Amino acid sequence: MQKRHSKVIIVVVVFLTITSIMISINSLSSKKEVKARSDYYASFVSSVQTLDRTLSPTNGAKLDDVSQMFDVYTIIIFVNDRLTQLKENTKSFSELDELVNDFMIFRHRYESLVRQQIISDDVDPEVLLKVVDQIKLFLSVLPKEYENSKRFSNQLNAADQHIKPLLDISI
Repeated sequence: MQKRHSKVIIVVVVFLTITSIMISINSLSSKKEVKARSDYYASFVSSVQTLDRTLSPTNGAKLDDVSQMFDVYTIIIFVNDRLTQLKENTKSFSELDELVNDFMIFRHRYESLVRQQIISDDVDPEVLLKVVDQIKLFLSVLPKEYENSKRFSNQLNAADQHIKPLLDISI
C-alpha cells in the first residue's frame, strides 16, 4: 500500500514540475513580448517627436521651403518605417492596422505637396499649417509609453483621429 501511494505522489510531483516549467517559459515569453513592444513603441514615439520638432517654426525655415518640406517628408517615411517595424516585430498588435494605413496615406499626400512645391512653388500655407497642427495634436494624445491595456488602445485610437484630417489635404 505504501508503494502505491509513493508512485502516485511521484507522478503528481512530476506533473506539477512540468506544469510549473511550462508556465515559467510562457511567462518569460510574455515578458519578452511586452519588452519588445515597449522598445519598438518608444522608437515610434521618438520618430513622431522628431517630426514635430522638424515641423516646428522655431527651426528657422519656412514651412513652404522645399528643403524643409523634403526634410519633413523623409521623417514621415521614417515614422512609417517605425510603425511597420512595430507591427511586424510584435505579435497581435492589431491596434496599429488603421494607424499604419493612415500614415501611409498621409505620406503619399505629403509627397504630392512636396512635388507640387518643387514644380510650381505654389503650396497653400494653410495646408502646411494644418499638417503642423494635426501632428502636434497627434503627439499630445499619443501615449508616451506602451501598456498592455484597453486604455492604451483607446488612446492610440484617439491619437489616430488627429491623422485622419491629413488624409484629405488638398493638393
